[in-house]
Amino acid sequence: MSAWLDEWNRGQDVYISDRHRDRHFRAVTRDIIRLLPPGDIRVLDYGPGDALFADRIAAACGEVILCEAADSIRARLTARFTDHRGVSVIGPDGLTGLAAGSVDVMVVHSVVQYLDSDEIDALLRESHRLLGPDGLLVVGDIVPPGVGLVSDTVELLRFAIREGFLTDAVPALLRLAVSPYARRRRRHGLTRLDEQQMTVRARQAGLSGRRMRSNVGNNQARWTFVASTASPPHRSRTLGEAEADRPV
Repeated sequence: MSAWLDEWNRGQDVYISDRHRDRHFRAVTRDIIRLLPPGDIRVLDYGPGDALFADRIAAACGEVILCEAADSIRARLTARFTDHRGVSVIGPDGLTGLAAGSVDVMVVHSVVQYLDSDEIDALLRESHRLLGPDGLLVVGDIVPPGVGLVSDTVELLRFAIREGFLTDAVPALLRLAVSPYARRRRRHGLTRLDEQQMTVRARQAGLSGRRMRSNVGNNQARWTFVASTASPPHRSRTLGEAEADRPV
């Protein structure tokens, strides 16, 4: 993770344009809100990036904690939400200050591909500690085996067509192909996980989970895993009989 963390701190931008960034975070925010149970709850977003619309999630749930490891991104988050009482910003060290069972929903979106095996296991154990008895873990944008730059590029172009930034996409993709991010991705690769691997890892951390039918956000070549401390796999008020129970 440290190599990737250096990349984010240097300000590497993986977005084609401001419109791409805006539409990406709108899509992620929309899908997270759809998963929230009713009432005032606490949501922990681990590795949120710029989280442009965290205030909308807070309006839907009551409280959002943004836990961001990259110092430069965390500074932007702090400046953006400093006057919003429903949104707070912490670093990973701040997780120790959260009481066991004090989180209702924990979101980890587009993060695990940058973690090694031990880091993923540690994160799952920490989510088990933090989640309440009816809590929900949402791990989104997991890269499955066999999905690489070509699949990601195709999904991005489809998103660009839908959201109106295709004219910016092609030249920006050419620039991105020779960027430090792309070089590091080719050198170190991404962690890829299938449903069985995630299920086993979650179970070892005391969690029960399953694959959602659709991925959170715009990239449907990737996938989302939902889990809880409940057993058998989560069928509580959080998702009811909805998304997590549809067949893949």
